[in-house]
Amino acid sequence: MFWFASVLNDMALITYFTVHGWLALQVSDSPLWVGITAGTGGLALTLFAVVGGVLSDRIPRRQLVLVSMSIRSLLGLTLAVLILTDNIKLWHVILASFLEGTVASAHVPTMMAMTMDIVGREKLLSATAARFAGMTVMGIVAPLLAGAVVSRFDIGYAYVVIAVCYGLAPFLILAMRKVTREPRTPTTPLEDLKQGFSYVISDPKVRTLILMVFVVEGFGWAHEAMMPVMARDVLDAGASGLGYLLAAGSAGATVSSIIMSNIGEVNRKSRLMVGGSFGFGVFLVVFAFSQWLPVSLVVIAAAYASVVMYETTVNTVLQTSVPDGLRGRVLSFQAMMWGVSGLAGFHTGAIANAVGAPVAIAIGGAVVVVNAAWVLRRVARFDSVQPEPAAEA
Repeated sequence: MFWFASVLNDMALITYFTVHGWLALQVSDSPLWVGITAGTGGLALTLFAVVGGVLSDRIPRRQLVLVSMSIRSLLGLTLAVLILTDNIKLWHVILASFLEGTVASAHVPTMMAMTMDIVGREKLLSATAARFAGMTVMGIVAPLLAGAVVSRFDIGYAYVVIAVCYGLAPFLILAMRKVTREPRTPTTPLEDLKQGFSYVISDPKVRTLILMVFVVEGFGWAHEAMMPVMARDVLDAGASGLGYLLAAGSAGATVSSIIMSNIGEVNRKSRLMVGGSFGFGVFLVVFAFSQWLPVSLVVIAAAYASVVMYETTVNTVLQTSVPDGLRGRVLSFQAMMWGVSGLAGFHTGAIANAVGAPVAIAIGGAVVVVNAAWVLRRVARFDSVQPEPAAEA
């Protein structure tokens, strides 16, 4: 049931990311405002992610997911009404982005932590890959559906799809058996925050992983904010072309997810992680300077296949390196770094406005390549290090 709920969640989320930047472009006709819209959501996620991690460790995770999905459904419905009644304004789009990021700050680390609660440490790599497989299948379906809806009907109906998916997912969560968690030592929220922060700062392995995530999200995934601009202004492919690009990326990611979910336990996960990150950066640079849609589709598929290899392994290495009692809080730092990918919309939008979206994307890809080379020098000891039980909260 959790996997199916995750699929509905991913359908809604990917549809949102497909159409929300396009909506900002429609309303403002400016790459800068597209970047600001993405950056606002990332700002909220970055600001509140650590608080979301504390909530994930203190509140029953199932309840937290139910509330967050319900709020997202209501947000999608509100945007649909504003668009279909021709009352949508740019400030509505930006405010919705901020609210989405705020809710995601609790939802994202909670969903990640629930995966290990359900399957256990031994099956986490396969379970994470299976979740990514569902996500990438939706990554094919959602952009194509969203692109068709925007091209043939109205973008408001895409937000209806978002509201329905988020509205149905909680019923699947309710149908799950309850997962019993280990009792935790009573602490205050402030002590929880301090414990999580101290662990991330003091553990060299976790610190390196979080820094790696920061760079990949802040520079590599910054390309997402510019995808509507690439589709419309560089490739001259319109809303349907944007859907094709995102679907092609998800197709590559799907293939990679299927492979990752079937390879079983991997001894050198960290090297797989670095290789995926390196490939992601290289393919982004190539994608940035492609001006022919078929080539762009192939290259973005390769980029996303690489990034799934990275995302699956970095998430597994991070979760298995952290004591269970601190998992939600430490994963919230990873979620905070994901927020940085939205924040990157600010600098990516500004660079694109000055010298063009291709240059902005290429710079991000190049930084990811350099970061992968730096991490490669530090990963040799990662795969043999296990979290210390004594550190559990």
